Amino acid sequence: MSPCIERPRRHGSALLLAVVISAVVGVSVLALWRGTAAGARAIALEVATTHADAVADSVRLRAFAFIDSGGWKRLQSPGDWQLVAARSAGGATWRAEAARMTWMTLLIRGAAETPGGARGVTARADHRTLVPLTSPIDFSDAALTGVQTWLVDAAATVDVPVAVGRERLCRSASGARAIARRPLSAAISAMRLPIVDADTVRDSLTGAFRLSTGRVRTPLRVRGIVVIDTEVSVEADLRVTGMLVVRGSVHPAGGHIDVIGAVVAGDAGGGSSGLGAGDRVRYDACAIRSAVEQVTSRGPTATWTTLNVF
Repeated sequence: MSPCIERPRRHGSALLLAVVISAVVGVSVLALWRGTAAGARAIALEVATTHADAVADSVRLRAFAFIDSGGWKRLQSPGDWQLVAARSAGGATWRAEAARMTWMTLLIRGAAETPGGARGVTARADHRTLVPLTSPIDFSDAALTGVQTWLVDAAATVDVPVAVGRERLCRSASGARAIARRPLSAAISAMRLPIVDADTVRDSLTGAFRLSTGRVRTPLRVRGIVVIDTEVSVEADLRVTGMLVVRGSVHPAGGHIDVIGAVVAGDAGGGSSGLGAGDRVRYDACAIRSAVEQVTSRGPTATWTTLNVF
């Protein structure tokens, strides 16, 4: 074979090899660039998501502060909610909310959206916490509750009105009745309440109180809960909007009992409670729930988090 024919063949092979090598290098560089870009994007998204997560968690603490300060009492019925705080700045937004899911369950939420580190991408974090409420006093579904059967004078009034409006929402699923028999909760004795000497009170009281004596000798008006650790002798007018809770028995003694809500007696000692002539108890579930909230606190919580980019 002549040299003139061999040389072009060698040149052609070298050119082909160079093209192949260039193509392989180009593909490798492109793959490397794509891998680097994808890695950078993934890191940017992770950083953005982590930032949104931290912001949402911080915002949720604002909702917790709202709950712990007693703000949850503004949520008066299941389904009520409140925007605690919100802000939008620099392309990021966040909000803190609190809601009442049921009478004894709250939901708090901290949500945040931040730029996702890539064009057109947003990182979102949503922290939600269920907050159960606990109370040493059970909700009463009866105007009068005792361990023994109540003795009601024919001239006394025990009224369970038809539930309309918000009263219908406040009542339990089982409804309401005039008189029920059940034991008194043992947790009531452990409650830490301000002790009040009824003989020294001249104004109406609002809140939850424990009387220092089992005799009501001067008129007393309370909105909330009155707890008496012994039996009680009612010698003067006793008006309660909420709950009257007595570990012993209730004894009429010349005064008048006027309760809007419920009376609960433990009948300790085996005696029976009674209402005298002119006494009146009108069942009011909303007044009872408002009173129970005076001694309600939050229990252990459960939190779940949702993170995403879109």
